[in-house]
Amino acid sequence: MNYEETESSFSEGLAWVKLNGKYGYIDKTGHEVIPLRYDFASSFSDGLAWVTLNKKRGYIDKTGREVIPLQYDGAGYFKEHLAAVCLNGKWRYIDPSGREVIPLTCDWAWNFSEGLAAVCLNDKWGYIDRDDNEVFPFTYDWASPFSEGLAQVNLGVTS
Repeated sequence: MNYEETESSFSEGLAWVKLNGKYGYIDKTGHEVIPLRYDFASSFSDGLAWVTLNKKRGYIDKTGREVIPLQYDGAGYFKEHLAAVCLNGKWRYIDPSGREVIPLTCDWAWNFSEGLAAVCLNDKWGYIDRDDNEVFPFTYDWASPFSEGLAQVNLGVTS
């Protein structure tokens, strides 16, 4: 089968593909493992991938079974066994079972990286740990995830 041009790569043995505007997954032999039925699909991370159908996101496992209902307005990758999800315009973190573990209700949230997550509350960014403790205060105009012990932040200072 000739799938549409994509930038997908294999993660955890599967790659998302697109045909006629619908997304699904193939294995390394090119066999369709998860039917092309989604409006959008992501790579697998921690055994789960977020998918979009009818403007709602949720998570499937590598068999295509929906393990976290397609109820979210936005969803991120599972990193460090947590994923940021958006419901009714507010972000929070869930675990791979779908249980809400950090009920932040913030304006925006990045994935966890190196034990911390950059989150935005009332237009200011700060960092929390996995126990929802504020590690760096909400004083930044923008913040990125940590990488190799560093993170980019913007204080919004203009000259």
